[in-house]
Amino acid sequence: MKVDLKKELFEYRFHYHFENSIGFSDRYFLARDYNEALQMFQYACNKRRLAPELDKVEMWNRWAERWENVDILRTDPSLN
Repeated sequence: MKVDLKKELFEYRFHYHFENSIGFSDRYFLARDYNEALQMFQYACNKRRLAPELDKVEMWNRWAERWENVDILRTDPSLN
């Protein structure tokens, strides 16, 4: 897979929880697009044998200085 190094990096926040947990957790990734960030999140979970339930994904808008929701497909088999 060829990566375009000239493409801008964005910060993504994955908000998730585990089935029996009380609270939520966040993981942050710098990526060129949502798909690349999702691959990083899946790799981190698989590496530690975690099966989180993804609540939402947000991308940092540095111009507006706020987190903005990223539409995720709930039917995606990679999401629990």
